[in-house]
Amino acid sequence: MDEFITQIESELTGYDLETSEFKSILDNLLLRNAKRIRPRLAFLYIMACQGGITEEQTKIISAGEILHTASLIHDDIIDDASLRRGMRTLHSVFDSKFAVLAGDFLASFGMKKIIRLNNTEIISLFHETFEKMCKAEISQYIKRGEIPSMEEYLLKTTGKTASLFASILKGAAILSQSVNPDAAYELGTAFGIAFQIKNDLNAFIECSESDRKNGIYTAPDIFYFKKNDVSFAIEKTNALIDNEIEKMLKIISEVPDSIYKAQLIQLIKESLCTTKK
Repeated sequence: MDEFITQIESELTGYDLETSEFKSILDNLLLRNAKRIRPRLAFLYIMACQGGITEEQTKIISAGEILHTASLIHDDIIDDASLRRGMRTLHSVFDSKFAVLAGDFLASFGMKKIIRLNNTEIISLFHETFEKMCKAEISQYIKRGEIPSMEEYLLKTTGKTASLFASILKGAAILSQSVNPDAAYELGTAFGIAFQIKNDLNAFIECSESDRKNGIYTAPDIFYFKKNDVSFAIEKTNALIDNEIEKMLKIISEVPDSIYKAQLIQLIKESLCTTKK
């Protein structure tokens, strides 16, 4: 796994820029301490299904990481966030104009990696995914201050977060004779939804105001407003996460037993285990 993550990170900075200072800034952003949860999930699922991973599949996964980083830069600008994972955001160090350019450049770099695979199905998949991410962000911005229905929240979460998880797994599956693309997409979607709900729940428990100050309400907020009860909100939000975990375990149950399957299940449980107050 560590060797694979090192390989992914070597793919993240393979771009040319005339300004070395700008490249150094982006390199640091791409390589700074990150969970690499998408590459880990994709690697373990592909390995469990086909017993190996190709160079083209590695490029899809690295492209997904680049697109994810580009989206985070833009998210931080929109949310006026000064920190991400304890580190200053790009626009807070420089300015929003610089950060927009950096995010746009990384988005184009990520899509170039996808286009160079010369597979129209995969190109279309990632184009539609990036469109979904943008639409979800636009919808969230327009509806600031409104408490969404749970259906609206899950739809936004699917577009903004889960769709990229799903497309990375499906894109890699399309290039395989051993991985079912539909199952891969469903697994990625379920993981992405649960991953975002877990982050939202942690922020709710820690009384983080980052989203609420921007008028963005998440699953635990929706439950809380129903009964004005924190315990109820946590319990119901945990149930949403558990439901997505059940979907994932059902998909994985169809995969032959192996060390990679066991590690995949462990990754899911460790990353998404529900939080009790």
